[in-house]
Amino acid sequence: MKKTLLLAGVASVFAFSAQALEVTPYVGADYNLNFTNKASVLDGIMPGKYHSGSIVAGTKVSPYVAAEVFGELSKHENKKSFHTEYGAYGADLFGILPLGCYGEWEVLGTAGLGRYVFKAKDKAEKVHDTEHVWGWRLGAGLQYNVTENWGVRAMYRHVAFVNKELRGLDVLSFGVRYAF
Repeated sequence: MKKTLLLAGVASVFAFSAQALEVTPYVGADYNLNFTNKASVLDGIMPGKYHSGSIVAGTKVSPYVAAEVFGELSKHENKKSFHTEYGAYGADLFGILPLGCYGEWEVLGTAGLGRYVFKAKDKAEKVHDTEHVWGWRLGAGLQYNVTENWGVRAMYRHVAFVNKELRGLDVLSFGVRYAF
């Protein structure tokens, strides 16, 4: 009898733990407006803002926590002879505060790390330069879940670069998410 009660108790603990984790994978796409905080060694070539796109894949591990990886790409053609671009990839952790009767609104807080690569080319002088930078990402935003599967999101992030002349980026992003 004692063994049966012990076995039932252990099984209920595992069942409770499995129910607590509601793993929901998702994918998304964002449009980003990036503002550089200070020009770097590429001063005079890099624009003050970039338009970029990013693809994300993530998973919600509970109604309050999610993890996400991203890849981002931007290009900028100057009317003269300059070409600049940057790309990034990295990961973020999210804290989520569901709002509304059915949790259709979510307040998001995020922290993460990204690797950024800035490239510039002077076509006339045939000179190019590249900067590789690690950056800490902190942000906040709002997501509205239109249906159980589809959501729209607006985020602000500040990216602080580690030990580089380029101080960082401020990023506004607008995107969609599809949860499986």
